[in-house]
Amino acid sequence: MIELARFHHAQPAHLLATALRGQSILSVVRSEGAETVLYLQDPDHYDEARALVALFLRNPQDPRFAAAAWQASAPAARQSADGTGEHPHERSGFSGAVGQPALFSSGWLARMGLVTRTVLGAVLLVYLLQQFMGESIYRYLMFPASLEGLASQPWRLFTPMLLHLSLLHLAFNLLWWAELGGIIERFQSGKQLLFVTLVTAGVSALAQFLSSGPAFAGLSGVVYGLLGYLWLYGKVNPEAGYGLRREIVIFMVGWLVFCYVALTSYVANEAHLFGLLSGCALGAATGYYRRRIVDNRGGPRV
Repeated sequence: MIELARFHHAQPAHLLATALRGQSILSVVRSEGAETVLYLQDPDHYDEARALVALFLRNPQDPRFAAAAWQASAPAARQSADGTGEHPHERSGFSGAVGQPALFSSGWLARMGLVTRTVLGAVLLVYLLQQFMGESIYRYLMFPASLEGLASQPWRLFTPMLLHLSLLHLAFNLLWWAELGGIIERFQSGKQLLFVTLVTAGVSALAQFLSSGPAFAGLSGVVYGLLGYLWLYGKVNPEAGYGLRREIVIFMVGWLVFCYVALTSYVANEAHLFGLLSGCALGAATGYYRRRIVDNRGGPRV
């Protein structure tokens, strides 16, 4: 057998195996430590198989992978370590359509990881508490009135991301959180998503406080942080195969510019901007590290 690709998660390996099987090319998926390896069984199909892998890394939204993802939504037949056994209880739920809001697709909650679901649930819970408790909850979760207050209550650097001022504000932020956060947790890890979330939440909140004071709320600084992270990660480490589509980046950056021009008094623009910049810095650094240090052992990796 010939190694075709290595992945940090099993889902893309199973998706590629399904796509290969659709072209009558047999492959084997094996777990090797923390990685999942896709092997080609017949060397005569190597060029054809490598071309398909390369296409997947360039454009996971290609229609042939969408068809494979649909087939893989049934109980997946995964090869065991000897290449013969099957494990019908395992299920491959990879979604190749980066940029399609997760709340609009079937099984969106089941596909979310623990961190994505926990933050989503916490934001919804806080919004419900806002309706019953009124302004009292803001005293516990809003950014303090001074940096001295922050020193005594450091958690309030992060808790403003849980507060939302309207149902539309809440829905917009949660749609993008579920989509962008889900991508990071699915292809990297929950710990990485938590790290990026806390850094971008802290940076964006501090920047907004220094610009306009403590009267701000919302997850949008983090959303822009996740956007910047995935954008630069995909640019620096394109072999990962899950960078954001150009249209998504143009729309979100265009909205940021529009808010700066037309909605200066109503939108936490500095939170958006510094969330984006801090996310870009983290994405570039992580992408560079994984491409040059961790993923420099041969074969495409995510």
